[in-house]
Amino acid sequence: MAQAKPTELDRILSSVSLFAGCDEQALAELALACRIRQLPKGSIVFFQSDPAEALFVVNSGCIAIFLSSPDGRELVINEARSGDYFGELSLLTGQPRSASAVTREKSELLVVPMAAFDQLLNSQPQLVQHLLQMTALRLTVSTERERALAFLDAAGRIVRYLLQLDDENSDKGYMILSQEELAQRTGLTRQTVAKILGRWRRAGWLLTGRGRIMLLNRTALEDVAAESTL
Repeated sequence: MAQAKPTELDRILSSVSLFAGCDEQALAELALACRIRQLPKGSIVFFQSDPAEALFVVNSGCIAIFLSSPDGRELVINEARSGDYFGELSLLTGQPRSASAVTREKSELLVVPMAAFDQLLNSQPQLVQHLLQMTALRLTVSTERERALAFLDAAGRIVRYLLQLDDENSDKGYMILSQEELAQRTGLTRQTVAKILGRWRRAGWLLTGRGRIMLLNRTALEDVAAESTL
């Protein structure tokens, strides 16, 4: 663990939307209780069912939040990047972690101990309201994801995710995404993903490479998405 200067911790905390509206003194006191954690790619931040001991803020890097199934499959349910926070739900409920978290790349996290976070909640009433709003938003996203998993077939799940990622990507039609990662984000096996992508590749709808996917015929893929939601 590396201890950063309080001024650096203040800067990190003040840049997080969760803490918008908190007074400077309260954040300065919170910073004194925090620490920086630097992790290489592939490091586990916490496991599903671990006791909750802290809230985490991403200063740099990328964290994948995922669920594990008894048969070894993983489903990525969220990603946290610079300025995002995660791990707050277990602090609020007092329950063990409901998912696991792993670094997708070299990452630097700000660790906010539970006791310090609870103290901030008690002193900053507006923070509670903000947390409720953010939790409601995340539940909406979670409900949409669960609907897709419940009612879409494998092709529907894959095409839905690819189109969503393309919409969010500034480099349209091109995405850095491996088949393993795509499987984790859709709750499918890698073999199933490879089979469906292979069929679409032969049809000329996309190209796949080493950790890369390029969409060539978005209209055809949109037709698949439309048919899967009928």
